Amino acid sequence: MNRLFCTIALGAALLAGATVAYGQVQTWVTYAHDSQTGRWGLSWGRTDRQAAINEALSRCASAGCKVGNVQLYRCVAVATGTSPGPGFGYANDAETAKGHALTFCRRGASGSTCEVDAVRCAN
Repeated sequence: MNRLFCTIALGAALLAGATVAYGQVQTWVTYAHDSQTGRWGLSWGRTDRQAAINEALSRCASAGCKVGNVQLYRCVAVATGTSPGPGFGYANDAETAKGHALTFCRRGASGSTCEVDAVRCAN
C-alpha cells in the first residue's frame, strides 16, 4: 500500500511539471530570440511552462521574438560572439549550461569567438 501511494505521488509530481534530480526540483527554462534585431530574453525557475514562455518573450521585448526550446532544467545560459546569432544552453548546473551555450555559439562562422553573456539558475 505504501509503495502504491509513493508511485501515485511521484506520478502527480511529474504531471505537475516538476521532476526531482539530485534532490532538487527542476523547473522550466527557455529563451526567446529575434533573429532580425538580435534581441533575446531568458526565463528560468518557473514551475509553470506557459509562465516561462511569457517571461522569455517579455524579456526579449521585440515583436519578432520567437520562443526556443522549453525544457525542464535548472539553468539556462546565452553566449554571443562574432558568429551570427547567440547560442543558448540548458543544464542542471551553471557550468554545463555555459558550456552548451558556448558550443552552440561557436557553430557559426569558422573562427567564431564567443563569450557567455548570462547564465541564470533557479534557486
